[in-house]
Amino acid sequence: MRSKIGKTSSDTAFIVVSCDKYSDLWSPFFKSFNKYWPDCPFDTYLVSNHQDFSAPELSVLKIGDDKSYSDNLRLALNQIEHKWVILWLDDVFISEKVDNSRLLGILAYAKNADAGYLKLAADMPMAYKPDAGQEIGCLPKGIKYRSAIGVTFYKKETLLKLLTPNSSAWELDRSSIADQLSEPFYALTPEASKNPPIRYAHLLIKGRWILEALPFLRKEGFYELRKSRKIQSVWVYLYAKVYLSRLYFLRLLKIYWK
Repeated sequence: MRSKIGKTSSDTAFIVVSCDKYSDLWSPFFKSFNKYWPDCPFDTYLVSNHQDFSAPELSVLKIGDDKSYSDNLRLALNQIEHKWVILWLDDVFISEKVDNSRLLGILAYAKNADAGYLKLAADMPMAYKPDAGQEIGCLPKGIKYRSAIGVTFYKKETLLKLLTPNSSAWELDRSSIADQLSEPFYALTPEASKNPPIRYAHLLIKGRWILEALPFLRKEGFYELRKSRKIQSVWVYLYAKVYLSRLYFLRLLKIYWK
């Protein structure tokens, strides 16, 4: 493990989960990362199969041939010693300057509460009852996607409990193992999600460019990248919008998705 001199949160790792077939994303991802988070206070890692990649203050965790998402991630986690992990996805690009002070305050509260999980993504599920004076609150048991993978902060010990062997990311998202654990699971409140501590652009669904990703690629100077993959159809885009509209009303009414 390569340590980083001057990092203020050496107990926390920022891990970008990827594989070699998505290596076309690595260079633009880390260009955006270093543009919008040049003072990231965490040790930073990229998960790959066999390929190397070089970026400022980045370590590559090679896990060998693909097995399953859960097995790959376990192999990566076994290569680091950090107690806490921010788990990130290679097709989720940071899109605005990150406020370290605010983010570290939120994470510090989760650590002090001995949380097993904190959802940093600004989507469902959300916490409708925030802890006093906080932007986050506990997620109740028995709701969908209580421990969804990606754009999340974990106690590594808890994450390892959630990684059932031979599971895909989709299966981990839908898993109910979190309901069997005693540690609290947190998420942003609807109010905090309007201005999340890390803003990002989600670019791919099932390996295809999301239509809304194209303006971001153009703005950031990555538009040539669109040629590397297919673009989602208008029908798939509209279907997703209809699907998300249901979640919008659940959020508006502060009803949990079960």
